[in-house]
Amino acid sequence: MRPAFLFPGQGSQRPAMASAWRGTPQERVFTEVGHAAGMDLRALADDADRCGASTAVAQPAILAASLAAFDALTAAGVRPAVVAGHSLGEVTAAVAAEALSPADGALLVAERGRAMGAACAASPGSMAAVVRLDDDALETLLRRVPAVAVANVNAPGQAVLAGPPAAIERAGAAARELGGRLLPLDVEGAFHSAAMTSAVVRVDAVLRRLPVHDPTVTFLSGATAAALRTAGEVTRALVDGILAPVRWREVQEQLPGLGVDLLVEVGPGGVLGGLARRTVPGIPVLSVEGPGDVAEVVDALAGADARALPAEV
Repeated sequence: MRPAFLFPGQGSQRPAMASAWRGTPQERVFTEVGHAAGMDLRALADDADRCGASTAVAQPAILAASLAAFDALTAAGVRPAVVAGHSLGEVTAAVAAEALSPADGALLVAERGRAMGAACAASPGSMAAVVRLDDDALETLLRRVPAVAVANVNAPGQAVLAGPPAAIERAGAAARELGGRLLPLDVEGAFHSAAMTSAVVRVDAVLRRLPVHDPTVTFLSGATAAALRTAGEVTRALVDGILAPVRWREVQEQLPGLGVDLLVEVGPGGVLGGLARRTVPGIPVLSVEGPGDVAEVVDALAGADARALPAEV
């Protein structure tokens, strides 16, 4: 089989992200990422409320939880043919593709979280998922409320808007008039919008100091919906992804053409798995949030290998 590993972004935090790995070799990941980020992630990653309230905490915590799951999969001999990450998850995907070391990924995410948190404080905003609106209705909404922007296009009929709180409220009213609705997201600000402009400078400065390498597996960028082949392309995508909308639907739609026949959501939340089932329903989806989930992936791959063997005659 050709598995794709999908790494979640902010908003996927859950309680007990660290304690799920307690007593396993992957527990060290929270210590290592926390050391690079300058915080005790073994405690903070279990506090979903704290993660929801603070971008600076949420991003390193989700990175650590996702890297713990990735480490457990690779220790079990499971390696991806394709990687992709949603927003913050693009940094995790860069680590999985060996474009960044885990330590440098943690340094980058720590500064990314602080920079985006500072941008949230300087330019308050919010985000909301759009449901039950087709593309034409969404275009109508955007014309009616130009102060909001599309931050993510996640699946057929599912996008996310970002903007000032008052504009998001107006967009909610417009969505109801058009037969849809908005669902507020548990994030600190208007990510993937002009409100994050100041964060771009800080993230770019960090990346200039870090060694970035060519990816060793196919790495699809959520910012460009294209495969990243060089270190320079990875660097550019990680910077541009602060402002650019996440083109997640397009990323998923490319997976069948790449021969992907198993999707593994690597990290907390379960959100990406749900989006994949809507967008590419022909590809089975599994999620790894804790050590007990790894065996299911191993078994799925082993079963596929067994079915591929020629019958004895």
